[in-house]
Order: sequence, then structure tokens, then C-alpha cells
Amino acid sequence: MNPIYLLWLITALMAVAMAYAINLSRRADNIMNKFFVYLILGMMNSMLIAPVFYFIFILSLLKTIEFSVIIMMLEVLPFLFKFLSDLMQNSGSVKKSFLFYYTIFFVMFDELIMSIDFNLITANSYLHFLFLQPLNAVFQAVSTYWFVFPMAFEMLITSLILKNSLKKLVFIIFAMQSLVMLLMPTAINNSLYAGIAVYLSGAIMTGFFIYIFEYLYRKQSLHKTEGKYILQLLAAYTLMMAGVFIWQYSKNVYLISASMIIDMIVYLNGLLRYNFDDKQFFWITARRWSVLYMTMVFTSEFFMGLTFDAQYYGAGTYLISMGLASIGGSIINIISASLYDFIVFFADVALSPWFLIMMGIEMGSLVVFKIRTTKQIENKIRLILMLLAYALYTVIVPSFLIPNNSMIPFIGWTMGIGSGGPVAPLLIIPMVLTYVISGILSLLFGSRQLCSVFCSAPVMYQGTFYDSMKKFNRQTKTSRAITLNNKSGQRLYKTVSLIVYASIGITAVLSFLDSIHITSFYFYGTDPEYMLYLFYFGVVWYIVFITMPLLGSYACINTGYCHWGNFNRFVSRFGFFKLKVRDSDTCLTCKTRDCATACPVGNSSMPGSFIKTGAYKDSRCVGIGDCIEACPHDNIFVYDVRNYLRERLGGEKKKDTSGSKKDKLI
Repeated sequence: MNPIYLLWLITALMAVAMAYAINLSRRADNIMNKFFVYLILGMMNSMLIAPVFYFIFILSLLKTIEFSVIIMMLEVLPFLFKFLSDLMQNSGSVKKSFLFYYTIFFVMFDELIMSIDFNLITANSYLHFLFLQPLNAVFQAVSTYWFVFPMAFEMLITSLILKNSLKKLVFIIFAMQSLVMLLMPTAINNSLYAGIAVYLSGAIMTGFFIYIFEYLYRKQSLHKTEGKYILQLLAAYTLMMAGVFIWQYSKNVYLISASMIIDMIVYLNGLLRYNFDDKQFFWITARRWSVLYMTMVFTSEFFMGLTFDAQYYGAGTYLISMGLASIGGSIINIISASLYDFIVFFADVALSPWFLIMMGIEMGSLVVFKIRTTKQIENKIRLILMLLAYALYTVIVPSFLIPNNSMIPFIGWTMGIGSGGPVAPLLIIPMVLTYVISGILSLLFGSRQLCSVFCSAPVMYQGTFYDSMKKFNRQTKTSRAITLNNKSGQRLYKTVSLIVYASIGITAVLSFLDSIHITSFYFYGTDPEYMLYLFYFGVVWYIVFITMPLLGSYACINTGYCHWGNFNRFVSRFGFFKLKVRDSDTCLTCKTRDCATACPVGNSSMPGSFIKTGAYKDSRCVGIGDCIEACPHDNIFVYDVRNYLRERLGGEKKKDTSGSKKDKLI
């Protein structure tokens, strides 16, 4: 029999024994169960430590067995005395805190020692490595399949044993953790396996995020321990994905090994110490939790996207392509180079094809869920067009079909000036044509063509979970000011817009002068206008998005920082687009005014405008359509160039919906 098969048999048996001990520890309701946990973990620990000493001190088999027995006695005797003392005192109380910490420590320690044992047995050079670099050897042991696979197997068995006593959400989280642990790319030293593991584990995590988003949307509440556990898990996965990238780049396993240990501690701590059935809270009113959740989700997704890019392009090649500045010299140079590197690194990852693909699958799934519940055909069509635009206009065409597209209007300048390159003479015509094309579309169909279709933001804002976060619009003084557009909100909008346009104008002049060789003003070799684009749309946008619980939904519109959206919304004021009602008298008698609270942008003056004129036209209205869905009378519809042409061609009669019945009688 091949010895490796025997080792795997031992590994499987140890994993089952560990799972049983964990289950017994969680259910320990008497002194006898506690003692069995101490006994099982102590025995396994003594059996696993003995081989380490066998290899290090070159002991005989008999000496190794004796040593193992001594260790077991030393570990078990204190708990045996405590057990006997409790029995003699007839103590029925079971304090579990120490038992839980003991279980967590020894489960982790036993798994680590087992991995070291089997590495000593299977790798001839590992003993020498252990002597020369003990810390490196320990982290290396954690990263191998002798640690990864048993831990994943142990987590899965434990979850299955406890399935009937766990809530569905908790069981799915535990099962997902075991699958992600199983797919650690360091487990097997093979490039093909590493690639499959990176993409497959990322797919599992993306599916998990989709499930959690939809769960939160439908339930609206969590138990406190569930919310706490989700944040801890996301923090662990952020470290894990960062560790995977460092391993991809340098083969250093320190961070990824540490993150696996943290992930296991989070798992065991949650399994043993949390009952997941305590007091509930409504996350939609818990701003602090929601901001932390949004931040943790984004950071884990950020590093996940980074690992995808590194796997596809090669970690070294990908980093070199960013053109990061070397950090050194004076304090000023260190600070400026560090700031530059942060912006470029952050933006390059956040705007990279694989990050956008991952985000598109995740956010797009939530949009699909919304399409299923959307009543109005017009809104269904727009949501479908929005998904197609994201796939084609944001990802496939510019990244894979036409990667060098600066000379192509609209396609190469998706976010206006700066997004396609510098303000150079050769590029001015396609840049100007982009504004012309987009402006014409806004005149005909309103700024919804950008802010609700072509831009990537609506895919992120309009899925089920994120759309429900519009409830934060009126929860804080800041979000109320921004979304309701009161005096302080208007001041903020004007100030931010002024800063944005001034910065764009200055950098545009510098970019043009650089391109004709009059000046040479670059940010470490990067064109100033393109650098500003990276900052606004690769960094600021994501900060605005994840702080939605504080700033409210669609802060990209309401703060005025998105100059491309500002341009299109300004043009749309002179175009055909508006909201109209079929009968303004219905609005006059409406008791709910649901349209006023449904808008995620914060347009709340619709009822008055509908009653007075039968229409609503505002530059902040970007045709999302939530007001149409919310109207209990099916009274609101979108009016644009299509309606105008039908009226002129006689296919649709123009209705006068303004004024009340009383006005008409007079």
C-alpha cells in the first residue's frame, strides 16, 4: 500500500475526530461532555506532537510512544482533576467560555502540527527548512494541502453534522467557507490548479455575495451575531484575497497563511460562541453596520478582482503595466509618490476588465431579480438595455474587441474628457464628437440615456439590494440635504461642481500644452487630464458609492462631482424628456403620493408639478422609473422624442392633463 494513501486515511480520520470534538464542545451541557472534549483534543495533540520530536531528535519508535504518552498525561491530568472535583462537589453548572477557547486553540494547533508532520514525512528537505527558517516553515505548512484540505473537510463535516440546528443562512455561510478554504491556490504546487482555484473560489464568493445581498433585501433584518459574523468573515476574506495576490506576485505565503488561520478562528468562534438567534436589528436603519458592510464587501471584491487580473495577465506584468512611481528621496517625494501610486493602483484595479466583469455579474444578478418584479414594460426594457450596455459598452467592446479606441467617438470616451486619453490635437475631434453624440441622445431621450443606461453606475445602484438603500436618503442631515436639494445641498452641489469644472479646465489646458510640447507637466509620466479621470471615476466614485448610507443614493448626481453626468443633465433640460401623467385629477385625489418617496435621486416635488402642469421636468430626473412602478394608479409615463414623433405623425393624440376638474369647469 502506498504510504501516501495511509497518510490521507489518517488525515480523513483526524478531520472526522476534530469535527466530532467541535460538535461535542458546542453541545456540551454537562461535565462529562466537557471532559470528553478535553480528552479527545489532548490525545490527538499528543499523538501529533510526538512525530515532530521523532524527526527533530531522531528518537526510536519506543521513545516516541513514551514521549506521546507523557504529553497526553500532562495535557489531560489538569482537566481530569477538575472533572473529579466537579463530580465530588456535585457541580451541575457548565461554564463554556474556557472550553470554547480551549477547543479553538487545540483544533488550530492540532491541524498545524499534523501538517508539519506530514510535510516532514513526504518532503525530505522540509526538516532542514524547519531548522533554518522555522517561522517560514510553519507558514509554508499552513499553505500546503496537508493543512488546507483537512481544514476544509473538517469545516464541511462539522457544518453537515450541525445542519439541523443551524439557520439556513448560517449553514450556507459555513458551507461557503469550507469551499473557499478547499480552493486555496497554494494547496497544490501547480499553475493550472492555481488558476482554476483563483477563478472558482472567486465565483463561489461572488455567488455568496449575491445570496447575502438578496437575503438582506428580502429580510431587511439580521440577528446581531449574524451581522457581526458577516463583517468578521468579510474582513478575513479581504486579507485572504490580498494574500493570494502577494503569493501570485512573490510566492510569499505569510499573509495568505495568516488569513487562513484567521478565517478558521472566525469560523470556530462563530460556531462555538454565537447562537445566531439573539436580538435582531434592521440593517436599513443601522448606518454604521451598513457602511462597514459596504466597505468590507468592496475591499474583498477589490482584492478578488486584483487576483483575477493578476492571474489573467500575470502579477508582475500587471503591476508593471500600471507604471507605479518609485518611492524614495525626500519626504515630499515619498508622500507625493505614495499618493500617486495609491490613486493609480486603486483606479487601475477598480476600472480593470476582470473587476468590472465580476461586479457586472454580481450587480447584474440583482438587476435581473429586479426585472422579475418590475411591472412596467418600459422599465423592463430599460433595465435590459442597461445590462446590455454594461456588458458591451463598458466591458467587452473597450476591453476585448477594440482595446485601442481613443480615435473612436463615444466608444473610446465613455466618461467624457480625460477618459479616452490626453487633450491632444489628434484626439480633440473624437472627444468633441463624443459630447455631440451624447448631447443629441440626451436631447432626444433625456439624460437617462447616460445615467440610467450607458453609465456603469445604474447597474450598481438599481439592483434589488442597492435600490432599497434609498431609504437612507432621509436618515441623516447630510443625506437629507444632498437628496432633497435644500439650501445646504444646493451650496454643496455648486461648490463641488465648481471645483470639478475648475480642475478639469486647468488640467485640460495643461494636457493640451503638454501634447504640443510647450509645457511638460505630468504626474510621474501620466497625463494630468487622464490622472484626473482616474481620480474622479476610479477612486472618488467608489468612495461615494460605499458611503451610500451616509450620503444617500445617487450621490454622484446630487453632489455634482460627475461632470459627464452634469453635462448630459444640463442638455436634457432643453430636450423632449419629461415625466407625464395620464390624468392630473388622479394626482389631486391621491392619498399616498408614493412617487414622491420612491425616487432614489430624491425628486420629491413630482405630485405638485403633476397636479399643476400634468408633467414633471427636472435636470435631476434621469428616468429611473421607480416613481412609475410606485404609482398605485398606473398614471405616470415617460415622454421623450418617441412620443413627440407619434403625436406629429398622428399615432398618438396629445392630451391636456393639466389643471383640475374645477379649473376646467371655470
